[in-house]
Order: sequence, then structure tokens, then C-alpha cells
Amino acid sequence: MEFIRDLTLCVNPTTNHAMTTAHERKQQERQARRRRIQRAARTVFAEKGYAKTSIEQIAREATLSVGAIYLYFRSKEDLYVSLLEETLELFEGEMTQIRNRTDLKVDDKLRHTWTFLTQWAATDVEATRVLRLVSQPNIRKQLSDEVAESVGKGITQVRMHLIGMISDGANLGAVTSTHADSTVDLFWALFLGVLQTNDARLNLDLPGGSFNELARNAFTAIEGSLQATQHAMN
Repeated sequence: MEFIRDLTLCVNPTTNHAMTTAHERKQQERQARRRRIQRAARTVFAEKGYAKTSIEQIAREATLSVGAIYLYFRSKEDLYVSLLEETLELFEGEMTQIRNRTDLKVDDKLRHTWTFLTQWAATDVEATRVLRLVSQPNIRKQLSDEVAESVGKGITQVRMHLIGMISDGANLGAVTSTHADSTVDLFWALFLGVLQTNDARLNLDLPGGSFNELARNAFTAIEGSLQATQHAMN
């Protein structure tokens, strides 16, 4: 039977090609519908905020049924976190360009990356809230495997770009790669910490500088780490 089936595919390869094309078309349609839901969700979340947004409101914005939303996303949290997919694609593209610049030293590349991230945070406040949500306790059980894997992969790629920038510098003798992982962890923790600290200041009307000042001062810790590494080598 296996021989007959294989022979049939060889005699009529267009049948197999048509099946593959139909599968690909179905995947493209699914992805398009998924993106449509995400665009609608982004609009509603921006207008009403996470807490006051319902799946019903998102369904109306997307002109779909509530049931259709749940075909693609497990929960409101799942849909909310999935919005990071587009954000992380943006990060990936920008960091690739920065890393490939040959006119910048390692600390300059990290500074450009930091500037990009903080400027993004200032213009897309809702997305920063999504980014922080993934660190909340018990959020994983609200997420589908698809969203968890996609966002996890995106964050890992961001981390690998940062490690790569430092490792590239090590290959040129500018820094040692021994501390690359810890420097990147510090970089990412500082970025999230700046977002949290700025929110606390705004929510509680606490004294302090602007978001830009806070971000600029925080980055000196990263510069200090790289400079300490460079001095140790000299």
C-alpha cells in the first residue's frame, strides 16, 4: 500500500503540490485573522486600558464573534501578551541594524540600543505594560503554548543580540566576554526597573526627575560595568 501511495504521488505530483499550497494558504489565512484580532485588541486596550477591556469589546472592534476570538487566544491575558510579538519583531530589526554597525564601539552599540528602547517606551506606554505583565506570578497558566513560545523566543532573541554585541567587542579585544551574560541581565533588569520606577513616581506623585533623566542615569551602571572590564584588561 505504501508503494502504491508513493507511486501515485510520483505519477501525479500536482496533487501533492496542491495539498501543500492549500495548507500554506490556510496557515496564511489563520495568521491574517490572528493579526486582525491583535490590531483590534491593541486599539481597545489603548482606549480603555487592560482592566476595563473585555473580549466582547475586542470582538466588536474586529467584527468577529466572541467564539472566534477564543479559537485563536486562550484568554484576555493571552491576547494581551501576544501583542508583544509585534513589539519584539520591532526590537529584532532595530538591534540587528545596531549590531551590524561597524562605526560603533561596544558601549556605543549598547547606548544606541538603550536609547531606542527608552524612546520606544515613552511612545508606546501600553506595550510597556504588556512587557511587564509577563513577569507577573501565575501568568503562564493564562497563556497558550503558541503565545508563550512566540514571546519567549522573541525575548531570547533580544537577549542574544545584546550578548552578541558584547561578544563582538570581545573578538576585537575591546572587552572580555566573561561578563556578557551578567551585563545583559543587568541591562534588561535596569530597563524594566526604570519602567516600574517611573510608573511608581507618576502614580504616587513622588519627587524625582523625568523618565528620560531616570533612564539616562540608569544606563551609567551598564557603562560602568563595561569600563571596569576594559580597565581590568589594560
